Formats: sequence, structure tokens, C-alpha cells
Amino acid sequence: MAAGGMAVNSEARLWGPFKELEQTVQTAIHRKIPDAVHDLEIALKKHKPDFIALLKNPPKNAMYRSAVQKASKEGLPVLGDQTRQTFSSAFIEEALLLSDLFDMSEIAAVELLMAGERQQPEFPGLTRGLVAVLLYYDGQKSMINSLRTLLQSREGRMWTMELTPDLSNMVNQYTDQLLQKDRLINTILDQLNNMDLTQEMDRLQKARAIGPPKHKKQVSDLYREIQIILADCLFCLATQQPLGKADTLRLIQHLRADNCVSADGSLEPVSLCLLMTLLYCFDVTLLDQEDSKEVLQRLPMMADPTYVTDIHQELRSPQGWSNPGLKSVVMLAWGVTLRQLNQYQTPTGVNGICEEDEVVIDEALDGNVFHFLRTAVVAVSDFHKEEYYLRRVHGLITDFIFHMPLRVKELRTRGDEAARIAAAVQNSQEPPTSASHGFQYLMRLIGDLYITDPLGLQLSVEYWCPQDNYGPHETTYSTRPPQRQVSLYKFIRLAGDLLPPPLYVHYIDMLIGLSSNPQSAHYCFDLLKVNGMGSGGPASAVSWYHIFLSLNQYYTSLRREVPSSADMSVGPQGPHHRGITPQELEGLVTVLKLCRVVSENNENCRVAFCENQQWQVVVVLFGLVTCSVPLYLKAEIFRVLAAFGRTPDIAVSLWHTLEASQILTTVGSSSSQGGIQVELEEVEARGEEFPMTRAFLSLMDSLTDVPVPPGLGAGLRAPGFQPYLEFIKDCVFEKFYARSYKNSSEKWQVAGECLRVLSKLLGEYEVVGEDFGEDYVEVQMGGMVPAHKSPGYIIMLHMLKDSHFLSTILRILDDTIQQLETYKTIPGQDSLETTSLLCLQLIETSLEKAGMFLDACRETGASAMVSAMDRLLLSINPRSGKADHLVNITKFIQFGLPLPEHAQSAMKILFRVCHSAPVQVALVNLFTANQTSHLELLHGFVECLEVEEVEQAVERTILLPEDQDGSTEVGFVRNSTRQYLLQVLLRSLDQPAPNLAHLLLGFDIRKSVAKTLLQDPGILGSPKTCLHAVLSLLERGVGSHSGPTCLRDTPRLAELAYKLIYLLAANKETSTPTLRYLRTTRDFLYRQLQHLPFTQQFYKRPVMVAQSWLMKLIAIELRLTALNRQRSHTQRLMRALLDDGSEGHTVFQPVGEDTDLGYDRFADQSMQMSYLSQTNTPFRSRQVRRKLLGLLDEVDFSQRYPPTMHLEFFDQSLIEQAIQSVETRTEQEVLYCDVRRLHRVLMNELNNYQGNIMVTQRPRVLEEVENILQHVVRRNRIRQELYSKQQALEAWRQVTEVLLTGCPEDHLTPQDRQTVLLELLQELQQKVTEEDTLTELTAPVAGIILTLMTNLRQCFCPDPVTDDEASQVLTLLDSTGGLGQSAAWGQRAGSRTQFASSLQLVLRGVIDHILLSSGGQQRVRANLYGALLYYLQIAQKPKSLTHSDPESGGDGVGKRILADAHSEYEQLRRENVATILSYGDNFMDMVCRDACDGHDVGRMLALSVLDTILSMDKFQQWMTFMSSKGYLQHLVDSLLHDDQQLQTLLSPTPQLRVLYIHLSKLGLLTRVAESAVGAHTLLQCGVMQRLAGCVFFDLRPDLDREADEEGEDFLPSPMARYRQLLFASLKFCLAILTSLGIENQDCGNQVMLFILSHGEVFHGILRDRQFGLRLPALRELALTTAVLARANARGIPDAEFDDLDPAGIELKGQKVRIERQMLALMPKYCMCESINKQLRLLESDESTHRKDLSSQLAVVFLEVSANITSYCRAIISTSGPTAQLCRVLFRPSLEEALAKDLGSTDDASFLSSGTVQSPSLGVVVYQLRQCANHFMSVFESHKQHLRKLQSLADLSTDDLKQFSGVEEKISSHQRQKLAKTRLTKIVRYKEEQLQYFAYILENCLFMLWRHLEYYLIHCVPVTQQSSSHHGQARRQTQLRRLQDLTGTSRSSLVDSDAGSLPDVDRQLMMGVTSDEIDMLKQTANSAIHDSLLKKIQEIDQVYCKSRTHYSFVEALIRRVRRLLRLHTGT
Repeated sequence: MAAGGMAVNSEARLWGPFKELEQTVQTAIHRKIPDAVHDLEIALKKHKPDFIALLKNPPKNAMYRSAVQKASKEGLPVLGDQTRQTFSSAFIEEALLLSDLFDMSEIAAVELLMAGERQQPEFPGLTRGLVAVLLYYDGQKSMINSLRTLLQSREGRMWTMELTPDLSNMVNQYTDQLLQKDRLINTILDQLNNMDLTQEMDRLQKARAIGPPKHKKQVSDLYREIQIILADCLFCLATQQPLGKADTLRLIQHLRADNCVSADGSLEPVSLCLLMTLLYCFDVTLLDQEDSKEVLQRLPMMADPTYVTDIHQELRSPQGWSNPGLKSVVMLAWGVTLRQLNQYQTPTGVNGICEEDEVVIDEALDGNVFHFLRTAVVAVSDFHKEEYYLRRVHGLITDFIFHMPLRVKELRTRGDEAARIAAAVQNSQEPPTSASHGFQYLMRLIGDLYITDPLGLQLSVEYWCPQDNYGPHETTYSTRPPQRQVSLYKFIRLAGDLLPPPLYVHYIDMLIGLSSNPQSAHYCFDLLKVNGMGSGGPASAVSWYHIFLSLNQYYTSLRREVPSSADMSVGPQGPHHRGITPQELEGLVTVLKLCRVVSENNENCRVAFCENQQWQVVVVLFGLVTCSVPLYLKAEIFRVLAAFGRTPDIAVSLWHTLEASQILTTVGSSSSQGGIQVELEEVEARGEEFPMTRAFLSLMDSLTDVPVPPGLGAGLRAPGFQPYLEFIKDCVFEKFYARSYKNSSEKWQVAGECLRVLSKLLGEYEVVGEDFGEDYVEVQMGGMVPAHKSPGYIIMLHMLKDSHFLSTILRILDDTIQQLETYKTIPGQDSLETTSLLCLQLIETSLEKAGMFLDACRETGASAMVSAMDRLLLSINPRSGKADHLVNITKFIQFGLPLPEHAQSAMKILFRVCHSAPVQVALVNLFTANQTSHLELLHGFVECLEVEEVEQAVERTILLPEDQDGSTEVGFVRNSTRQYLLQVLLRSLDQPAPNLAHLLLGFDIRKSVAKTLLQDPGILGSPKTCLHAVLSLLERGVGSHSGPTCLRDTPRLAELAYKLIYLLAANKETSTPTLRYLRTTRDFLYRQLQHLPFTQQFYKRPVMVAQSWLMKLIAIELRLTALNRQRSHTQRLMRALLDDGSEGHTVFQPVGEDTDLGYDRFADQSMQMSYLSQTNTPFRSRQVRRKLLGLLDEVDFSQRYPPTMHLEFFDQSLIEQAIQSVETRTEQEVLYCDVRRLHRVLMNELNNYQGNIMVTQRPRVLEEVENILQHVVRRNRIRQELYSKQQALEAWRQVTEVLLTGCPEDHLTPQDRQTVLLELLQELQQKVTEEDTLTELTAPVAGIILTLMTNLRQCFCPDPVTDDEASQVLTLLDSTGGLGQSAAWGQRAGSRTQFASSLQLVLRGVIDHILLSSGGQQRVRANLYGALLYYLQIAQKPKSLTHSDPESGGDGVGKRILADAHSEYEQLRRENVATILSYGDNFMDMVCRDACDGHDVGRMLALSVLDTILSMDKFQQWMTFMSSKGYLQHLVDSLLHDDQQLQTLLSPTPQLRVLYIHLSKLGLLTRVAESAVGAHTLLQCGVMQRLAGCVFFDLRPDLDREADEEGEDFLPSPMARYRQLLFASLKFCLAILTSLGIENQDCGNQVMLFILSHGEVFHGILRDRQFGLRLPALRELALTTAVLARANARGIPDAEFDDLDPAGIELKGQKVRIERQMLALMPKYCMCESINKQLRLLESDESTHRKDLSSQLAVVFLEVSANITSYCRAIISTSGPTAQLCRVLFRPSLEEALAKDLGSTDDASFLSSGTVQSPSLGVVVYQLRQCANHFMSVFESHKQHLRKLQSLADLSTDDLKQFSGVEEKISSHQRQKLAKTRLTKIVRYKEEQLQYFAYILENCLFMLWRHLEYYLIHCVPVTQQSSSHHGQARRQTQLRRLQDLTGTSRSSLVDSDAGSLPDVDRQLMMGVTSDEIDMLKQTANSAIHDSLLKKIQEIDQVYCKSRTHYSFVEALIRRVRRLLRLHTGT
């Protein structure tokens, strides 16, 4: 048992559990959360012993004590911990001291001290012991508070808490047990008896348990609160149901001994509470309402027969009361109760006692009960704020007047008698014998009771009856007032009849109290008005007529006495005033006060006073002020005038009267004349009292509520308010510190009154340029004088310089802080606090207007010397010698709990000064100068955030931080302060480090902010910072069913808090520490994510923006954890977002056979059925919707707009202009209309309009103004909603994109990734295509769809389709190697079928979206076209499938997979085309239009879409549409239109968009040209003529050899730009040539004409002057040669060119020239050794290694070679059918065939300088030999790399490193991926090389055979030709006209024209000599040896046969062998 009790509860049993209990009770009873009821039941059972032994500590225990003493070595067991915890000896000593101090168990003391240590960060500057003391009392307070809440929620007669019946029953039963069985009331009273604050504080002081002043105040406040709450418990019980007899007697005994009275004679709060408890016990008003049996049973005095007897006996017992006044009140209440009981049937024996009511009342009256009630009860400071106290005393007095009218009459009679005696005594100067003042005390009590009504109960109305209710006609209609009300009104009327003078003042005081609200004031005014209309007789003394007549008489009499106003009131006040006696003065002041109160409370009465000509109130009052009357009378007159000034019309006339009366001298110098200024200096300052000045300031305050008349004082002086301002500022405010004061509080009242006026004037000031210029006005007899400036300008001028005015304001703030830091109350503290608040507001307003003021100052060039406000606040404080003004201002935040408005204003100042970096640095230095004050300030900010106040919904407008509503409600103010604090932090975060945000959020500003290690409060000495407070705010309620409570209670604050955390995570300096802390210490994001989405319907106010910030934060966290490879964190967040709760597995586990399908419950039924039918996996329904989809559901894409305004009086367009003129942007860039400014504009317009119509229709116009404002508010709200939706969508986009692109792919299985993507796409498309969606919201969706589609494409095509054909060999590998990879690939490929219907839905969605977006933003359509392109790529076969090797697959599984894959792509393509065509011409037309016109990016994408669709559309419906509608012709024509812009493309600053659009067009045209029909159509459209006509082709830049390499720059070089255009055009030509085939003569002609029309360009390319191998130049040459080879494939007969036509001759020349150039390239592009050496060098070079440049160069080099060979072969094969008739191109020499390296000889063997020769046949043989040799090495290399690619998993680490090209550490998966990509490329390049080798071999072999056949069989040497042969030779020559220059030199070959040599030479050079033929025969065998032919044969067997069924290599070899055998003599 002991051991169990000895275990230490780390929560501290005397604090933690009690705080939890309080929280549970509050949640269940006040917040009415249903879930909390069960918790409450458990908590109440657990804490029952604590309620029974109320506030009793667990007793000390010797065993515990010894255990604690040994705890330093042995330790103590801790609840929930296995090990024992040891403590330091100092700790043990403190714990035992604590145990002795509070007489508590030693273990409890240890717990308390542990809690104190843990809570130390919450109480900076305190030791753990002092914190433990606070926690002890705080625990007690929480305990008692819980009890009070329970007792409050009992059912009863006065209030209800609206609890559920179950909860109500539970609470009633529980509290009944405590009251009846456990005698709770006795326990409470015993505790109250034992509690004494003074003794307790002394005890604590002696034990050194009291710390600094703040701690002392906290302890005493807690102790007082405990006492008050205990008393309140009894009050709640008695108010709801009177206490039983025993408890009531016990309470009476307690009160009898109670004598707790404060210094001013009023009761202490506890005594007052207990007195009210007893008064409610005697309250039987319930009987007046109903007297059913149930009610009678509830009243003990009716139910208990002995109750009345015993109570009566107790009260009448002779035993004395410590405070007789208490007894008199109790007796009065008891007497009234007895009188009331008289009227009801009471238990037997009670009636006799009821008869004694008179005796009891007498006893009460003898005890001066009314005097005591006024001075001891009503005088308590917060009495009027307690509704039930007020109602009870009101009930007591009214019951007395109503039930005991005779006693009231008796009191009045005694009062009259006493008054007469007093008058007689005054005359005879003898002392009075006896006098009773009961009646005057009653009247004064009534006056004081109702004088203030802060709760707005309007109880005083019960004393008045409407005057007109007694007319003869009204009685039938009006309800007569209740009898009680009639009696009370009668009392008021009769009390004023024949009133003796001594009672006059008290009666007026009573009327003042009873006029405290508009209704009562009206009745009072009527009463005194009626009294003045006496029926013929003299008016009553209590009437307005009598009052104002008297005032008039005094004025008349005093005016005669005073000769002039010069010496007015300069003398001392005293008997000099013969006109007014002290009694008269008191009467006058009182009646003026009545006049003031009535005027203040009722506007109609104000107007009636001022407009009554008979009374002439204003004239008389101003007259009296100018007379020699006492200051107090003047003061009251000013206050009456101030009350009148509340009505604007009266205020204007008062201004003029005031100016005319010269009470304040405004004309001439004030010293020469009298006036209020002289009175202030001479009279008030001497007397050290300032009533008149204060009253005058209140008059100024009232009159400045309306604009000061601009012409005030015009004529005699410069018009305006300036003299009054100078008086207030210079004479009163700036000198107030220098004056002495009798009453110290008056000092601050004077300052406060001044500042109130100045603050208001500054607040209303609008900065205008006129103030900064110098204007002059003319005055009478004074000439021209400077015009007065507006008062706001003058105040701003003094605020923005180091003036006496500003230093006074700063001094007040300094004084206030010094006073507040003592934590003691001084007289006038309220006034000091009010004054300091006005100072703060002045500084705040100055800061707000300073920017515009300084700007205007600069613009107008004014001479005013002003500085920035923030600099002035950083100036030195003369009192402390430091620049601590801002620190003083910030310190007000520490006092935010008692002074919320001060804290709000200080925070606003901080918000306005923290925008600049210098101020930030200064603030950080100031705040950290002193460690203690730094911690206190930090704690002040934290406390400010931790205030628990629910935000009020603001319906009127969007509130900006600087435009907050002026509400002074505490909850609003505190929330506003918290919001400003977060705004300060947000604003500071943008500044360079270290800044204020870093300081307040706990970052290390001494070292590096980025290296901070954030900790929980208390860990490693960390203080509690704003970051902790913000996170606590956001985490409250996380983990519970209802989610974060801040979104429900403080949505605006929560939004700012989430934004702050997001910005901390997004800021590069704070990101790492913040996210680390959130992740490791708090697990913040994962826990928050569990509650997403915040469904709006559960919240009263918008939470969308808060959710957006949280989601953006999650996106950052996902990205960073993925980058830092924190896999588990990434995976948890991904699971939370994407998990669909399906059975068996989540989306993160490896999928098995029965994977969950991409089933979408929002798709239509047919789709689901088809989808199910396509899959063979078992179907399973999904459990929950993915969170990511749920978040998207929250974004509503529709928006309701307000209806248009219908205006009757205002002009619609002008109103719209006015609205636009007051529109501003919030910090989030939301456009909003400032409703207040608009209201001001409309009201000014209304007030400036002059006309009769306005008077009658003004109410309707005002109504229309209200409607306009309502409309604007709705507009603002809609803009805010739109912004929040856009933010939500943007946040969702970020999370989605990071999830799918930024997180590692292996976290999601491929199939699940596809499922998720398809779901997201379908959801988005469904939302976008719904009715009434809004373009602003749907526009960003297009971008999201594009991203999702990109990802979807990657899922289906992991190897990019466009990436350099990277995946070409994939299938070849799969089929040739094992099937490991093939199976996986097939699985992925098969998903196209599996998701077929989903894919079609997605396609439909995209097309629908495109059609919907027509006429909308072009960016949207561009994004959608991009998405459509990506989608269509899913159906495109990889090149691997299109170029597969027929034999490589064999008949195995691989072949079937390929077949499946083919059919799958084909099926999806067919479905896509069908879907697209189903949209008909609409869609076609839109895409075509976008391709022809619009934004450049959109055009390019539309062209690409057309390109892709055309490639799929096998039936060419789209092409037919394009050509029939003229779109194709338009595109062709536009090529020529682009020419002009394309010519500028080669300038230094080109417009690249022109280039890319042109390339897109050519790409599309190329696609069209890929079909025969398309090519024909394009030729008909004249496409080649358009290209021939393009001038830009001829602008080829000069080749800069250095810059010829392909640049990596963003801007391509001019040459690169030119080549892009050229390449596209050449590819287009190739496409046309290929589509139409070599048979199409027209096509070849047109292409040749295009080439010849730009002949110089192509000659330049063919001239090929490059040195070394350069890829771009090689590519250019390859394309050019390819086109020439194709175009010339069938040769161009001579008939084409007419010899006589000049154009024909020129074309023929060009043709010849091209042929020569092509032939000249033949030897140059043989695979010689020098070329090989260059390639090997490149291969070994590391920099090019990764680019595979050598392989690319080899491929392109071979391509050129193949093209030249093809060209030559075409010339030969088309020139004649037989060797005899065909052309020969090569000389009969085989020298080169035997050369080792053709390149190294520099072609010397056949290009000597002197001779002129064409290439020899040896070049062909050399090419054959080289190709054959290289082929085998490439073939072997190809096989090796292929094997490596197939067995990628088995590659060694070195191999992987080599092929991945990455040395540094990366994961093996990534390395394999890189190696696979590289190997795939290498294999592809090798494959291409092999193809070109085979092609060259075949062509060269053919050419060799043709030439050998000609030279060895048909050729007749020149030397042997006879004349008979000449004719034949001539014919042959004609046949070979194009080769008539076979003998020309190389230079002439290249450079000369056809006609450069004489005809005779040409004839001579023709022919072949016999020597050459002989030589050919000799060298033929050695050059073309059998091994070469065998090698070629082998290549044919190994490679060519496997590729094609047709092979003529064998036939050619056979023929060559035969020729050699037969004709060379071997």
C-alpha cells in the first residue's frame, strides 16, 4: 500500500490531474462536446475524494519523509517507469521545505517540485520552488473552478446551461450526494473561515516562498480567486435553489462573524458574495410567477415548517454582529420576505412570525440599512457588472417600496421633519436633537444603484410609467402597466412633491440614477416638463421651467455684477460670489448633472433643450461661463454643453457660439485678455485642481466628433481650429507634467482628455498636398495672415520630429511601464492606463500615416523638418540613457492579459516598424541586450499567443491587418493582437538574418540560423518560444475525433500559423532546423495529415487557405525527405496520402497476383463492367477514398456571383468607378474593396448634394447606400473565396506533383502508380467538365493534367519514345536473349489492355476539356495539347517493335510476346482514333485553327498533335479534312510567308519562336508526306516551289571552324540555327521521295529543281572543305547526299534539258557540277585507316566517352559513304540496260586497291598535280576491302555488347562503372539503369554501322562488276580504235555526255564549269588506252583476290541473309570471279 502511494506521479497529483479535470468539465459543460461526457463521468468518480476533502492536502507521513531523505542515493519509484529516480540533495531539501510549508505529503511535495522544474520555461526568472508554489495554488483553483462549474450547471430557478438530459441528471445526482451526504456547504464555509490572505502571504514570506513582485501578485491573485470561487459555489447553489435550513443557519453564523471591509468601507468580494447568497435564500419572487405544489416544494421556507421559525429566531437573537450593517441588510431582506409570505398560505405557526415584519424592518432601518447598502454594497467596484447581484438589490428595494408603502411614507415624513429641524438649527445655530435621514439615503441608494448600466439591463425603466397611458381613448388599446410599476412611479412622483430644500439634491441624484438609459431619460424629461406646467399655480421646483428660469436669473444677476470680462474670475473663489450660496451651488451642479445625463442618453431630449426658445439653455449656459462663478459650476456647464454637442447640428452652432463668446481667446493675444487659459494658469494651477479644464477638454472631445466648421472665426482671424489645438497641446498637455495635483489621478485624467482629442484629430486626418503649401487669408484690420493648417497636419508634424510633444508621449509610456512593473495599484491607475493607451494609439496612427506624409513632403518640397517615425523611436531615452523606447512599447505586450488593448496597439506599432532591415537589427540588439528582460519579453509574446479566446465571425468585409475593426471587445482585441504577432513574424522572416522572427521563434542568432538545433521548452535550457506556442495552438485537438480545434475556434489565426510554419520550411535558412524539429520531436506533419481534408461543412468559417498552407508544407517535406533518402518518412506520408485501405495490401507492398485494380467508383457502370471483363484478376471493392482524392473533393470549381445592382438614385457606371477607386490589394494579391472608404465617399456625395428632393427621400437614399455596401461586401467575400480555392488547387498540385515526380519510384508499384494517375485524371476531368465551372479555377487544372499525363506516359513507356530512339533494340534483346526481361516488359505492355477503358475515358476527358476551353486562355489549350500528345504517345510503338528482326525471335515465347505487343499497341491506337473521330469536324477544326493561328507555343503543340494524329489515322480522314478545308494549302503557303522572318533568324538577336514554328510546320508536312496520297497532295499544293522560293536557304553563314561544334548553349549559333532549318527541309524532301518511290519522275524533278534553285548552297556543302570529323557538318552532308541519291535514283535523261534554252543550259551545268562533286567525295569517304585512327582517339577521350561521339561519327560517316555509293550506282544502273551501253564513272586502274591507307597518301596515287583524272576503280575495291574488314570487328563488338545488355544483372562492378560513366557513389539500381541506357545506345549504333556496311558492300560489288564487264569485254582502247568505230564512238559519246570530263584534274573537277575546257581537248581526253586495260588485267587478281570475295560471301551468309530473302551478293561474286577468270588470264 505504502509502496504504491510512494510512487511519484510525474504529473503532480496536486496540480496535473486537477488541470485535466477542469479541462474535462469545461469541454463537457461549456463547450458541450458529446464525446467528453463519458470522460467527465470517469473524472468525477476519480476525484470524488478530492471534492469531499476540499482543498485538504494529503497528510505528511514519516515513512515517506525518510524515503524522500534517502532519495539522493536510493531514488524514488516513478509511476509508469521501471527504474527509480534519484534526486539532488538541494532538490530534496526544497521538497521537504515545501511539504512543511503546505503541510502536505512529502511525495506530493516532490511531485510538485518536479512539475515546477518542468514548467520553468513557462515562468522565466523564477526558480522551480517558486513555480511549484504557483502550481500548488493553480491546482487548487482548477479544482474549485471545476466544482463551481458543476454547481452552476444544476437545474434551478434563475438560469439553465442547456445540457442534455443525461448530463444534467448525472451532474444533479453527483452534486446532490456532495451536498447531502458529504456536507459540502459546511466544508466550503470552514475553508472560507480558515482562509486569510494576509496571514497566508506572511507565512509564504517567512518561508521565502515569495519571489519578485510579479510572482507575489500572481500568488495573491490566485489566493483571492480561490476565495471568491469558493463563495461563488455557494452563490450558485442558493441562486438556483435556496439552501436548506441548516445550511442557511450556518451561513448566517458565518456572516455574523464576518467583518471583511476594504479601505473605502465597501465589503470585500467574498463577504459580498456570501451576503448575496443569503439574500437569494430569502428570495420568494418565484411565488409571484407561479405557486404550484412543485414550486412550493422547491422553497424550503414553504416546505419546511420550522424554517421560518428557526431563521427568525436566529436573526432576532441578541448575539452581536461583527458588522452591524450586514445585519441591517439581512433584516431588511427578511422583513420584506415575511411581508411577501403574508400573502400566501404558509405552514402552521409561520403566520404569527409574519406579523412581526414591521419590527424586523424597524430594526433594519434603525441600522441605516440604505446607507450601508449604498456605501458598502453598491460601492463595490465590480458590483454593477454582476447581473444577479444587481437584480437582487433591485428586487429588494422595489419589493420594499411596493409591499411597504406606509413605511416609505413614514420615512418621507421623518425626512421632511429632519429637514425642517436642520433649517431651524442652521438659523438658530443650535445642535440638532435627532434627525432620521432614511429617506435621503434611500433616494441616494436608488441614484447610485442605477447610475451605470454596463450590462444594459435597464432595470430603472421599471420605475417609470408612460405619461400618455391614462388618456380616455388609450385604455381600451394599451395594456395598463403592472401594479408594481404604477406603485414605483407613484413613489417617484410623490417623492418630488413639496420637496424641502435639504432633500432637493438627493431627489435630483435619484432622478439622475433613474435616467441612465434612453427610455428612462425620456420619461424623466417628460416628468420635469409636466411638472413645469402646473395648473395655473407656480411651477414645481423639480421642473425644467423652474431650473432654467433660476439659471437665467443667476445669469442676469451676475452679469450686472461683473463690469468687464477682463478681470473675470482672476480673484480667489470665496464669499465674493454673493449671488450663489454653497447650498445653491450644490443644487445647481446637481440639476446641471441631471440635464447632462438626460441629454447624453436621449437625443430627442437634447434637441428639445436646445430648441426651446423660452428656456434659452445654450445662451444662459454660455453666459454663465463668462460670469464670475465657481469652477465646479463652470465645469458642469461645459459637460452639459459637451452632451448637447453630440448632435451634429447643435455642435455646429455651439462652435460658433463658443468662438463668439471668446471663452478661449482666439483673437489677439491671450495674455492681454481673460479667458479659460488665464483661469487655468492663475486659478486651477494654484488650487491644484483642474475640473474646468477637464470639462472644457470633454467639450472639445464632443465637438470634434463632427467636422470643425471650416469658416470658424473667419473675418477676425485665420479661420480654423488651430487656436483650440494650441491650447490643448501647448497649454494643457505639454505642461501637465510641470503642474501639481491634489488628487494624483487627476494628472492622468488631464493628459488623457487631451490625448483623446488629439488622437481623434490625427485618426481623421487625410494627407493632402494643400497642407504643405503656404496660403494667406485676409482679416479685418490685420491685412494678410498665414492660413491655418489642418489640426492633423500639425500633430503629424510634431509626431515626426524630436519635439517636446513626442518626448512627453514617450515619457508617459516610460512612466506607465515603470508603474506596471511594480505590480502594485496606485490611485488613478485606470487613468494612467487609459492615457498610455492613447499614447500608443497616437504613435500607431502616426506610423500608419507617416509614409504618405513623408512622400507628400518630398513631392511638394515643403520646408518642414520631419524624420521617419521608426528612427525617432530608436532615439535615446533621456531617462534611461538607452535607445529603449521600442522596448518600452513592446513591454506592454507582457501585460496583455490585464491590458489587452495596450498589447494590441503595441503589437500594431511593432508590425509597422519591423518592415525595414535596420530596424530589425536594432530590435534584435535591443531585445537581447539584457538576458532577463529578453526572456520576459519573449514570454510576453508567447503568452500573447496562448490566450484562449474564440474568434468572432466578421461578416461585413475582408479585414486587413491594418484595417481591423475598431471593436474593443476583449476577445476580439486579443485575437487581433495574436494575428498581428504572426504578421510581425511573417513580415520579419523576409528580412536578412538575424531578424526578429528568428529571435522570437528560438533560432540561434549568435551562430548560424541554419545550424540551430530546435528543442522542446526546458530541454538544454531552451526557453519557450513563439514557435512552441504556434505548434501547440495547431496541435490542440490533433488525434481527437474532431481534429485541430484552432480551425474551429480561431480560423484566421490558424491560417496565419500554418502559413508561418510553411514559410519557415520554405526559407533556406530556417528550413532544415524547422523540418527536423517538426519531424523528429513533434511528428507534426503526419499527425496533421491524418485530419486532412478539413471538410468545410464541419466549420463555420473558411479553412481552405489553412489547409493549402499545410499541404504546401507537406509537399516540401516529401521533396526533402526524398532528396535526403529518409525513406521511412517519405513512405509514411505517401501511404497516408495514397492509401485506399484495400484489403490484403496497401499501395506500398509488392503486388502479387491479386492486385487491386484501378477501379473508380465515380466512373459510369458500363465502363466498370467492360473494365472488369478485360481483367483476369479477382475484383475487390475499395474500402476508403484516397486522401489525395478527398483533398481534391474539397475544391469546388463553381462559384456563385452576386446579382447585379439595381439603383434608383445613383448612376451605375459612376458607382462602379467609385468602387474601383477604393479597391486595394491584400498581401496575398487579392483585390478587395475598402468598404469603409466607399461608405465615406458615398456619404460625402450625399451630404454635398443640395436639393429639396433629398430631404424627403434621404431615408431611401441611405437604404440604397446600404444595399451598395452589402453588394460590395458580397463581392469581397467572393474574391476571397476564389483566392482560397485557387490556393487550395495550387497546394494540391504541389503535393500531387511532388508525390509523382519528386519521390522515389520504387515506393509505388508500377500498376498502382497507373491506377492512381488514372483516378486523378478522371477526377480532375470530371470536375472540370461539370456545369457552371469557373475559368479562373479550371485554367490551372490544364497544367496539372499535363503533369499527370507525363507521368502516365512514363508508366506505360518507361523509355522515352523521343529520346534518340533509345529503346530501339529493346525488343531485339528480349527476343534474342532469355525471357527474364521480356516477361516484365510484356507485363508492363499488357497494362495498356488492362486499363483500356480508363485510358479512353481519360482521352475523352482531355478532348472535352479542349473543346470547353475554346475562346478561353491559350495557355490552357497549350497545356491540354501537351497532355493529349503525351497520351497519344502511350499508343505509339517503340522503334524496337517496328524494326524487329524476323528470325531473332524464333518460334519461342518471345515471338508471341512481340505479337501480343504489336496487337496491343494496334488495338489502343484503333480505339484512340475511333474516340477522336467520334468528335467529328468540331475537334478537327479547332486543332487545325490553333495550328494555323494563335500563340506560338499553342501553334507548335497543335501542329504536333496534328502530326501525331495523322501518324495514327490509317484511313487518312484527318488529312482529307485538312486538304478539303484548305488548311494544308494554308500551311504550304505560309512557308513562303515565314521566309521574311526566317531571314532575320541569322542575326545576333534572333526570334527563335519563328524557327521553332517553322520546324513544327515542316514536321507536320513531313508526316503528311509519309503517305503517297499526302505527298501527291503536297506537290499539287506547290510545296517544292514554295521551298524553292524561300530566300533564307541562300543566307548560309560562313563556316566558322572553331564554332562548328554543337553548342550546349540555350541560344544556338547562327550556323546551328541555319542547319536546323536546312535539315528539316531535306528530311521533308526525303519523305516525299520515299513515299512516291523512284518511279515518280515529277517528284524527283521538283526536288532537283528545289536543290538547283539553291544550287550555290548545296555546291558549298558538297565541296566539303572541313578538316577533321565534325558531326554537324557530316550530318549536313549525309542528308544532302541522301536527297541527291534519291532524287537521281532513276537518272535524268538529256531530253529534260533543252540545249537552246538558257535556263536549261544553266540547269544542265548545275547538274554536271553536282555530279562531279559527288564523285569527288567517293575516295574521301572510304573507311581508311586515318579515319579509323581519329575515331579510336575520340573513343579513348574521356570527355566524349559518355556522349558516344565516335560511334555517332562512324554512323554518319558511313551514311555519307552509303549515299555516295548509292548515287554512283544509280547513275550506272539507270544509264543503260547493259554494260556496253551504261556509263562508266571510274578509270580502269586498281592502284588504290592495294594502298594500305587511302587517306595517308593524300590521294597521291591518282591525284598528282599535273594530271587531270577521275576516280579510279581502285577506290571502289578499296572501299570493298575496308568495309569487309571492319564489318566483322563491328559485328563481334555488337554481339558482346548485346550479351552484356541481356545479362545486365550479372555484370561486374567495373563494367557497371564503365558503362554508367559515374564514379561517385550511387545506388546499384541507378547504376544499372544508366548502364542499360548506355549499352542500348552502343548496340543501336553498332547495328546501324552493320547495316551501312552491308549496303555499301552490295553497291560497290555491283559497280565493280559493271566496270570490269565494260573494261574487260566491251571497251575499245583509243589506240586500237579504227575509223569505223568513230561513228559508234561518237554515238557512245553522245550517250555519255554527262561524263565527258573523265580526265580533268581534281581542281577542275571541283571548281570548273562544264565548258571550261576546249572541245578538242575534251575529245582527246576521252577514251581509255590499251596500256590501262592491260594494267587492269595484270593487277585485277592481286587487288580483287579470292579471300576478299570469300569474306564478302561470309558476311552475306552471317548478316544479309538473316535480314532479307533477296540477295544478289552471291550472284555478283560469281560474275566477278567469272570475269576475272576468263578475261585476266588467270
